[in-house]
Amino acid sequence: MPTATEPRVRAGALAVVRDVDAPARARTGGPRLETLYTLAAAVVGWVVGVAKLGDNSFFWHLRTGRLILAQGIPHTDPYSFTAHGAPWVAQSWLAELWYGALDRLGGGAAIRLFGAALGATLAVIAFRLGLRIVRERVRALALAVGAFGCLAVMWSPRPLVIAALFFLALVWIVECPESWIGRRELVAVPVLVWLWANVHGTFELGLVYLALHLAGRWAEGLRPWAGRERRLLLGAAIACAVVFVNPYGAALILFPVQLLSRGRILSHVVEWRSPDFRSLPGQMLAVWLVVVVCVLARTRHRVSRRDLVVTIPFVLLALWAQRNIALVGFATLPVVARALVPAPVRRISSTTASMRSPRALGSAVAAGIVVVMVVVGAQAWSEPAFRMNAQPVEAMKAVQRAGLLGHHVAAPDGWGGYIILKYWPKQRVFLDDRFDMYPTGLMGAYLPVLDSGQGWQQLLGRYGVDVVVWPSEKALAQVLATSPDWKRLYADDHSVVFVRNDVATRLRLR
Repeated sequence: MPTATEPRVRAGALAVVRDVDAPARARTGGPRLETLYTLAAAVVGWVVGVAKLGDNSFFWHLRTGRLILAQGIPHTDPYSFTAHGAPWVAQSWLAELWYGALDRLGGGAAIRLFGAALGATLAVIAFRLGLRIVRERVRALALAVGAFGCLAVMWSPRPLVIAALFFLALVWIVECPESWIGRRELVAVPVLVWLWANVHGTFELGLVYLALHLAGRWAEGLRPWAGRERRLLLGAAIACAVVFVNPYGAALILFPVQLLSRGRILSHVVEWRSPDFRSLPGQMLAVWLVVVVCVLARTRHRVSRRDLVVTIPFVLLALWAQRNIALVGFATLPVVARALVPAPVRRISSTTASMRSPRALGSAVAAGIVVVMVVVGAQAWSEPAFRMNAQPVEAMKAVQRAGLLGHHVAAPDGWGGYIILKYWPKQRVFLDDRFDMYPTGLMGAYLPVLDSGQGWQQLLGRYGVDVVVWPSEKALAQVLATSPDWKRLYADDHSVVFVRNDVATRLRLR
């Protein structure tokens, strides 16, 4: 029988326990560990995405966004004198419209902050996707950084990085059927693919990914006309229909196919060549492929047919063209994550899932990450947004000072975007990197001139070129320096400007 004092002792004991537990809870009352890891992924993407605007292709995308806001979506070429008025499909019109709106809102700084937010979003989704599968934070973060790194080493504020977000979202829909968006395939897939189709031609790789997934599941005995596979198939079918609702109709959908038909021209474009493993993108691809192969070879789990059916084609696509490196990491991230799941499968219990960091340390880490992102964003807002060191800035200023803007100025395609952004409409370009639009005859004559200077007289004569702005180290610059028909107007270590003698005489140029 309990004594009169026993309840008081027990109550005291319980009080002691509560007194001991309370400081422990206080010490571990900081942000959840998942939150800290998510912030770590976010800051990686934020720092990558806030890069300065220096990509030549982005320049004409931005100019097109301004044009769309002012005049509507173009259907013919407005920028060149060699193909002026030719039919042109501005395949990334929706991304260009977005760039134009951001530019009007806050200039280049607003576009850089959008890039930062986009990079952070991609890194966070990659981490959360990996965490859902591998159920271990450190492994998930490492996989997310590796997969995101395949895109990060090629980062530029072009529509391709927006397309990468759509691709990763599609992977999420497929891999996370229990998620909110994963349960709404019949709506999510068509909407996603429609947006993607109006942003970048890689939307067709999204449809390929879906087809590979369904084929792989079928090989495992899950028929495409039953269960969730049926819903994904119907979503893809609806997507294939709605993509034709766009400003260009079938021409926009056929754009990637028509571009690939110009294989001879694309073979001279770095991003369409097989990766050079001496370059950073090639080295990142090599590292990721080593990770994929080693993990799949040493996993305790049997690699599914579906995972092999998805992985092999996307690896081959990355080995075929450097531009596809941007997507291979996201396509294979779930495959590697499944292979890394501890055996037996370890589920995160509700207690573990809500595990919190020590209050002081966790809060300090979270605050530190946020401060870094704010400081980086503030710096991006205050400093010049554009990086023009690879462009003929001084050479074009010399052209402008000489009163030559508006003449037929020939410059390589890598400088065309800068001239369009800075000097159009007063100055039209000889060429830029819209290789889908320019006549094949022009491109066929231009490439030898770019490489070796061969055939320059016929090419410049055919298009009535009065001024040449060219890289100093290229063969054409050396040839024109010895030609009696051309006068050098300007030269530096980066670029040189030549003017036809009769034009220089008429304008009394020294």
